[in-house]
Amino acid sequence: MRRFSVRQMLMRLAATALLILALASTSAKINLSASNDARAGVATTAPQDSQCVSIVPKAWGQYRGGSAQSGLSFEDSNGTLRFVTNLPCGAVPIVALEIRRTGNSN
Repeated sequence: MRRFSVRQMLMRLAATALLILALASTSAKINLSASNDARAGVATTAPQDSQCVSIVPKAWGQYRGGSAQSGLSFEDSNGTLRFVTNLPCGAVPIVALEIRRTGNSN
């Protein structure tokens, strides 16, 4: 078995520590560069927060809640309720059920 002196072990430990610091510094520079690019509006290959974005028109009004049975519900300023059960990526969802309020009391 090979024997190391304390000095040799300290030298190897110091070399390993320097290597770790160099790698950490490089990683930090890459991360800072990516975040600066994102703030400047430069497209990066970094992963986005979401893999899928569905678009809901403002005219549908406020989000009112959701459940597994009825889907997501939105209520506009006229009291119309819209229920969405399927949310496609990059598109406006199809309304599964729309409930409109009328002036009739029937």
